[in-house]
Amino acid sequence: MSRPIPPRDADREDLQANLTRLVGAGRLTIAEFDEIMDVVWSTNDKAVLDQIRARYFTYQGPPVPMSQPGQVVQPPQAPSSQPVSSTMGTIRRTGQWTVPAHSVFKLTGSSMYLDLRQAQATSPVCTFDINATGSSIEVIVPPGVYVENRLRDFLSSVDVQTTSPAPGAPRVILTGRVKGSSVTVVTRNAQGPGLWQRIMGG
Repeated sequence: MSRPIPPRDADREDLQANLTRLVGAGRLTIAEFDEIMDVVWSTNDKAVLDQIRARYFTYQGPPVPMSQPGQVVQPPQAPSSQPVSSTMGTIRRTGQWTVPAHSVFKLTGSSMYLDLRQAQATSPVCTFDINATGSSIEVIVPPGVYVENRLRDFLSSVDVQTTSPAPGAPRVILTGRVKGSSVTVVTRNAQGPGLWQRIMGG
């Protein structure tokens, strides 16, 4: 029988950070988190961490439209580790695009425009980790998509206009740090006769 492979501290820390996001999203209780952490930091078998990761972060359902409330979705996928970076440029996402469970943006002297009204969410909670300096950021969400601001800001303006969460609608969490930047989040109806209007009878 092969001996178990001990996990690295980096593996434990990464899993702990991801599970902490689930606690913040209300998908994991503090008691459950503490119990799992006892296992994460005591096990000498990396396979145990893989089992925990598979249980809480494996996604098996189709993407869900941001503007469509009332949908039941599976737990979020593991975060994407590939950041989207821009220096003195522009990041723009509009129309029909897929929003991963976790996105990382790094901006310096840049502008970013994210329109989620026709986007597809791969997770019930989508986290935008933003690290920006001297940049302008605008995020547009449809009604019912709640936006939680956890940004740390320094010499910046942050204006988040959000609505109450609709049952089953995805939620957006803003994390990271912005310096000398402006962040604006606005709620607007989906463009054209989209899914939201059809559901609401508009």
